[in-house]
Amino acid sequence: MSIFCDECGKNIATVFLVKLAGSEISRLQLCEECSKKMEEATEAASLIALVPQIISGMQSAVDGNLQEEVFSGEPRVCEECGTSLNDFKKLGYLGCSSCYKAFGDALENSILEFHGSNKHTGKTPTKLSREARLRLKIAELERNLRKRIAEEEYEAAAAVRDEIRQIESILNSEGSESEKE
Repeated sequence: MSIFCDECGKNIATVFLVKLAGSEISRLQLCEECSKKMEEATEAASLIALVPQIISGMQSAVDGNLQEEVFSGEPRVCEECGTSLNDFKKLGYLGCSSCYKAFGDALENSILEFHGSNKHTGKTPTKLSREARLRLKIAELERNLRKRIAEEEYEAAAAVRDEIRQIESILNSEGSESEKE
């Protein structure tokens, strides 16, 4: 195995890449210079690949503030911590509690999309009874049902409704069995 860069063949390789694709293994040895060039090329290709998504996002944006922000070239920034809305979109978290006020309207859609709700419900304890788990599932399904109805997805709503009824019947049958004992 050579210690020279596979790209330029002149410099000593300091970056070693191994790619596993199924049962196929490919190796690449690069010097620092060629590694930086490849990284820049990869970043540029990634940005070019995002252009169609950015354009479709601008076209389908319902929120007028988002369109204004994109076209004005002045991204909104939290006055407390300096976090921008773009930072939130890239990193997935906010800088401080004031960010919720600064980006409120734009965050609402992101939070609803990611969590399915804009109300904090906390985590479910790992040692929860079967009945409690089923009741939590029903609450989740009811939120989903309301969403489906609001989006006029009536067939999907009917399926969710049926699932709720099925779980409720399980709860009722388990409840009547425990009353007999």
